[in-house]
Amino acid sequence: AWVRVSLVGIEILAIEARVVVASVETYLKYAEAIGLTATAA
Repeated sequence: AWVRVSLVGIEILAIEARVVVASVETYLKYAEAIGLTATAA
């Protein structure tokens, strides 16, 4: 039972990590399109 719970927790963490990475990539593309990266860099 504990193994199953830990596996589910790992899967949830992996999904959250993917969501965070995807949102960061989207933000970077959005900022680059506006030109914020040019002013920031």
